[in-house]
Amino acid sequence: MSPARLCALHCGGDMMDMAAFDPFDPHVGTKVYNPYFFYVIQHPRGNVLFDSGAHPDLGTDPRSRLGDAAADFGVRLSPTDHIERRLATIGLAPRDIDVVVQSHLHFDHAGGLAWLSHAPILVQREELAFARNPPVYQRLIYVQRDFDMDLDWRELDGEHDVFDDGRLVVIPTPGHTRGHQSLLVRLDGGTVFLLADAAYLLGKMRSRSLPGVLWSPDAMIESWDRIEQIERDEHARLMTTHELDFQTSVKLAPDDFYE
Repeated sequence: MSPARLCALHCGGDMMDMAAFDPFDPHVGTKVYNPYFFYVIQHPRGNVLFDSGAHPDLGTDPRSRLGDAAADFGVRLSPTDHIERRLATIGLAPRDIDVVVQSHLHFDHAGGLAWLSHAPILVQREELAFARNPPVYQRLIYVQRDFDMDLDWRELDGEHDVFDDGRLVVIPTPGHTRGHQSLLVRLDGGTVFLLADAAYLLGKMRSRSLPGVLWSPDAMIESWDRIEQIERDEHARLMTTHELDFQTSVKLAPDDFYE
């Protein structure tokens, strides 16, 4: 039994300086469109959502969520980027989501949790503790209102097989944050490894060029080593959330999907 398909749903983005992707990039000072994504895996035993995008208020009043930091991000969200509207493009509503796997709790990944209070939310125990009391250098990108509510948290300590069939496996990938996790998806047509922000850009990961937003460079390098080992062992396709060439490198739902 395997997942029927994986849908990659582009849900807005922001204008980000290349320094965030690599402080030593020759194009530092140039702002580029940084996409946001969440993903739906339609498994025979339920619909799994990997991440939940940004809160829709960021599209109309970003300061209400980010305060003064809103000017640094230049968020680009339209009404169609709301989690309800994006899920509707593949025939689903938030209530149709059976399990949420949350890579981490930064605002661009956790803003839709208010619409998912009915579902168990799988998060690393280390991430939840880190998000609730973030260090000063990440405080502005954790919006407490995104996750400080009555949610059905399922705190994980390490790897976790979502349906106990080997098809959807949560893999800890700390570095970007203390409790970051990724999702290995074994489809009939091949394995896709959803990295979220374990790496921003695959090219930067290959060259071991660290991003500007991270918790531990040592942990990130260790995660990159493990990701590439899994890539070799599984012949996996690696997919990051913020890949700049997403329009050509990602099969975009609802028009296309992975199976």
